[in-house]
Amino acid sequence: METLLERGIPIDAINEYSAVEKGPGRPPHWEMVFWWTRKPLAGARAVVAASLLPAEAYQTPEQFLNDLFPCRYSRKSVHACNPASRLVEKIRGKKVLDPFAGFGSIPLEAARLGAEAVAVELLPTAYVFLKAVLEFPRRVKPQDVEKWGRWVVERLKEDIKELYDADIFIGTWEVKCPVCGRHTPLVGNWWLARVRGKEGYERLAWMEWGDGHIEIRDLNEECRKQVGGTCSELRAEVSARGEEGGSVVWRGVRYAVPLKNIDARRETAQCLHCRAEINHRVVNGKLVKGKKSEGDWYVKWALRQWNANHERYLKGEITLEDLKNSPARPTLLVKIRIENGDLKFQPATPQDVEKLWKAAEELRKMWGDPDIPIETVTPYGNRYLFPILYGFDKWFKLFNPRQLLVLVKLVKLIREAGRLAEEEKLREGASGEEAKKYAEAVTTYLAVALSKHVDWNSMMSGWQLSYLIAAHTLAMRGIAMVWNWGEYSPHSTYRGTISAMLKSVVEAVEYLNSRLTESAGDAKVVLDNATELSRLEGERFDVVVTDPPYADDVPYAELSDFYYVWLKRALSGVEGGELRPRFLPEAFFDEFGLEIPTQWQRFAPREVSEDEGRWEHFGMKVTFADLLSRAFSNVVRFLKDDGLLVVYYVAKKLESWEALVDALWRRGGMTLTAAYPVETEAEESVVARGKASVLGGYVSAWRRRPGERPLELDAAWEAAVAEVARRVEGRMKMLRGKNGATAWVYYYMAALEYLTAYFPVRMGGVELDSGGLLRTAVSLA
Repeated sequence: METLLERGIPIDAINEYSAVEKGPGRPPHWEMVFWWTRKPLAGARAVVAASLLPAEAYQTPEQFLNDLFPCRYSRKSVHACNPASRLVEKIRGKKVLDPFAGFGSIPLEAARLGAEAVAVELLPTAYVFLKAVLEFPRRVKPQDVEKWGRWVVERLKEDIKELYDADIFIGTWEVKCPVCGRHTPLVGNWWLARVRGKEGYERLAWMEWGDGHIEIRDLNEECRKQVGGTCSELRAEVSARGEEGGSVVWRGVRYAVPLKNIDARRETAQCLHCRAEINHRVVNGKLVKGKKSEGDWYVKWALRQWNANHERYLKGEITLEDLKNSPARPTLLVKIRIENGDLKFQPATPQDVEKLWKAAEELRKMWGDPDIPIETVTPYGNRYLFPILYGFDKWFKLFNPRQLLVLVKLVKLIREAGRLAEEEKLREGASGEEAKKYAEAVTTYLAVALSKHVDWNSMMSGWQLSYLIAAHTLAMRGIAMVWNWGEYSPHSTYRGTISAMLKSVVEAVEYLNSRLTESAGDAKVVLDNATELSRLEGERFDVVVTDPPYADDVPYAELSDFYYVWLKRALSGVEGGELRPRFLPEAFFDEFGLEIPTQWQRFAPREVSEDEGRWEHFGMKVTFADLLSRAFSNVVRFLKDDGLLVVYYVAKKLESWEALVDALWRRGGMTLTAAYPVETEAEESVVARGKASVLGGYVSAWRRRPGERPLELDAAWEAAVAEVARRVEGRMKMLRGKNGATAWVYYYMAALEYLTAYFPVRMGGVELDSGGLLRTAVSLA
């Protein structure tokens, strides 16, 4: 049966609806917690529906779009409304598998379409998040999560009330100057606020160094003193190099904004006290003025000493004074109070810094508590986990003592909330199983909020001067080393605080709860490996729709351990000073009930991705193409005989595309039956760079090829050109008259469809490999 996806869909309109989700139209549940890749819901819904519907299901593209998105004429964010009931009834009962489910866009939309969706994930972190997206919205109400979240926050505030007297703090590292011997702050950016308005700047503030301490220059405050009024739009001229330094001219006065005094890339810093350059090296334990090739940069060495001393102090091996005298230590630069929605900046005082040390003393008393995450960071990941180079080799070290103490207390309160929620449900008459399922869902949502708070509240969350927030730790493709980090007070409700994170989770549950209605299909989450799928044996699916990893993807196992070590604690019990299975135990304990320390140790070798450091560490002799082929050869076993494999693929490297074609066409015996760009290149850039470099994001449909079909392309060239043109003619009717490079993309994909229908393919007497096939498709187009 030919499907609607193979006949043709209005991809331009679908892409326009998808693009809205990249801005203010983001689905609310995406705000629950950061994940690296999430497919737009509009596109996922359209692709899943078209994969399951016969070609003749709709006579016009408009009819299809109207049933997909009933609110498309009244709302820009079409994901907000469920598909029309007549479309749901056409799809109800169909089975959809996503073996690389990620954050769950594909199975979520499959369920909203009435299908039975199965979402598979290898990594426990993603598994927990998928449970929160797909299964648990039907177990609890938003107000349940809100109630228990409020319970947690109120008790936390009482417990740590003496540790905070402001809403936000900005801190950094200070190192002992090897010249004058005083501790100097390392300031990566002196700007505090630089927010553009319509005609000027809404907010301008920065730090200055004055006689051994930080001073604040707040132009909005100076404006109110000099001029009066709100001063919410400053007519100022600002000159700055990126985010650092520069000058400000306002009311005829020129102000200088200091340049950063730390340049990690050049491995140099400057002491703010004596102005000496700190480019010293440590060679065999001795401080020298050497070359970069000799020993370690002093600052890097000093932070390693801090991290070693921090652990030694917590273990009781050194005193607090010893710790304070480390060659590097955390400090606070600025504290911020939120007043009437505005940020009031003040220099941090020695008394503020002393509260960090009070927290350290509390942690020392707790050392050995299983809620402190002492698991090791992957030792081979310095390409994307830069703090490793500075001695941050265990997860607890990514937090200052106060941040860490608060997070440990949050874990304990979330665990207690889960216990109380279960007891309350039992008193209301629920069965033991019902009460546990309810408590498991509540606790999971609280743990997700904790995960997001952890992301926004580490010493790797840099202060953002344009948004007036501390950016989240995982904002980039890895965890970066930052020199101005933010810390949020649990007493505050500002963005980034635990209260704000809980609000995001409640709104997410509200959205999902109202979309996964009784008319929706079932969605099941399975913790399994795409190369095995042992938990799905005997099942067959109408379609497999998935977004597999690509070669240069992020290392999910290693990076998401940042979440994993906290999720594991919040969702587990404690007995005899050790973590014990409680909620979602399959994610954190093996089949023998033993705790799984980290994802990288257990799951990284099984992950489909390209990581030479990982392969070397585990002694793996593989290629990305090998891993991808193994996965797909296993996945297609679960397709019905006439089933369709639909693959999202977003990659910029030609090798990634060769790996996909090799896995499906050459090794997997599949033929491409349709393909669409889900993120087209700009017309001019494709032409300028050459047609052979048309890479990016596509969704493609594949079917099993009925045995070998040899093709001698030299003899069939004219017929091939004519067939490609015929295929494109039908597709172009959907594209609103597109031409130029965008039209050429469709010729290219039609050429691939034609060529992959055959195997082997020979040209010039040579059998084409996957790379040769891709290059030949360029010529044929």
